[in-house]
Amino acid sequence: MRLARGTLGASPLRAALDEVARRVREGSALAPALAASGLLPPVALRLVAGGERSGRLAEMLERAAEEQESELELALETAAGLVGPLAILLLGGLVLFIVLAILLPIFELNRLVR
Repeated sequence: MRLARGTLGASPLRAALDEVARRVREGSALAPALAASGLLPPVALRLVAGGERSGRLAEMLERAAEEQESELELALETAAGLVGPLAILLLGGLVLFIVLAILLPIFELNRLVR
């Protein structure tokens, strides 16, 4: 856990991992220590607990990481899917503003001539 702590840049995560390491050193199982920290979602906690019980913790941690990665990819794809239509609407509004800025003075001049 000390090695994992060194890779974290965010200090709240570092502090939470320190607390998890302290609990594990005191004899607590990894899954309850992670659950108390609030670092992982319930699905990942169940995978860790199952890995501890079955003796295949490394395999279950890898599956939990893959699950987290797929959830993150899905969230990023959703966000990227929303950016396209929002950009089109924003550019459409900008074009409308420019067209109105050009045409309104022309219409005013047309009214003054009549």
